[in-house]
Amino acid sequence: MNPALIAKLRRIGGDSHLLLDPDELVAYGYDATMGYRGTPAAVVMAETEAHIVDTLAAAVEHGVPCLARGGATSLSASAVPPDGALVIDTNRMRRITDFDAVRRRATVEPGVVTRDFRDFAAQRGLFYAPDPSSEAAATIGGNVATNAGGPYAFKYGVTRDAVVGLRVVTPRHGLLCLRRGAEDAVIDLVIGSEGTLGIVTEITLQLRPMPRHRAVRAAGFPDGEAALRAVAEIMESGITPAKLEFLDDITVESLERSRSWGFPRDAGGLLLIELDGDETEVRDETAGLDDLLRSAGGGTDSVDPVRAERWWEARRGITASLAKIRPAKIGEDICVPYSQLAPTFSAIKQAADDADVVVAIFGHAADGTLHPNMLYDPTDPEERDRAFSLLPIVADTGLGAGGILSGEHGLGRVKQPFIDRAYDPPTLAAMRRIKRAFDPDNIMNPGAMWPTDQQ
Repeated sequence: MNPALIAKLRRIGGDSHLLLDPDELVAYGYDATMGYRGTPAAVVMAETEAHIVDTLAAAVEHGVPCLARGGATSLSASAVPPDGALVIDTNRMRRITDFDAVRRRATVEPGVVTRDFRDFAAQRGLFYAPDPSSEAAATIGGNVATNAGGPYAFKYGVTRDAVVGLRVVTPRHGLLCLRRGAEDAVIDLVIGSEGTLGIVTEITLQLRPMPRHRAVRAAGFPDGEAALRAVAEIMESGITPAKLEFLDDITVESLERSRSWGFPRDAGGLLLIELDGDETEVRDETAGLDDLLRSAGGGTDSVDPVRAERWWEARRGITASLAKIRPAKIGEDICVPYSQLAPTFSAIKQAADDADVVVAIFGHAADGTLHPNMLYDPTDPEERDRAFSLLPIVADTGLGAGGILSGEHGLGRVKQPFIDRAYDPPTLAAMRRIKRAFDPDNIMNPGAMWPTDQQ
């Protein structure tokens, strides 16, 4: 990296905020996505907004690519730096700077951990809905970057639906202060842009009252297609589940190998369903749901609260449990219409069988999201290549079903090669113009999301 830039970074934050040792930089070369790695040249440990403003200005001055990094839980390689990049680590920015229980609003720094904030709000009787499975490590800043969702997304919305204000530093315009009702269009461009437009330094969130009542159901089906057809029936019935999760047989097997959770190992497909609301609403929807599940061929079980919490905890740990089947994986996510869930599942499973690859599929079925995970042994190059060969097939299957490339993980570096399959040339041209308006020199997270041709 340019010695003049290193000297400037030292002046901005001091040596205690700057990492240059290659041994320390190794940990910043990857995120939670297996098979992707970069080599950053330096890391700045930011503690304040002013630190980020000055650091980004220095990177722009010297033409050095940079990206922000929080919990690095990305599953699309969006937090993998390009070689020679400057990483701006926001994990020291963990303050909840304002919490207004009356207005149900909170303002937080980007390094606040999602689960910590959800627990903080819950202790005060309020509910923050976005709950990605990585919530124990994922940060609110990262949630904004990917527009994170989670099991509650269908009923309560994704990160975008909770954000009412942002402060973001951009290469061209410096610090922007954005509010709902005034700069909505710009807020919505920044959310989900995966750090390619700027670095978020503060987020104001709208919270909700905690639901008063809930009921949980689990239903096992003879195969995954039957379970996903039942999902379509549930969603078309008018029932509004707080959560509706699908797990296939490979996923259930991996969970039970990792720990005895009590899942039915003989189920070809499993649905975990949570209803919430007022007492009458929950009672009526539960009765309707039970009838529907029985008619769809699923065994119905009213799961007690303790067991329910265990199963939801298991659901959040699927990524780790899949290592019981194969040591490595490629975790994908596509989002398709309800009517296409079962056919999409079947098509991907067939492609995996044809390629001799084990694929576990689960997902937030209420909003049409499926997570095909191609499992492989990294010591077997042929199996690894076969697993990666399914990436374009998964993308094309989802798009062919009328869906989109990503339900929640974002595009990152994993799906970037398929962008031109999802968007027509005029749309891509418009997106590039937006990128240039914020980042004319393409220094913000280059290689993520955008095609690698001329920006």
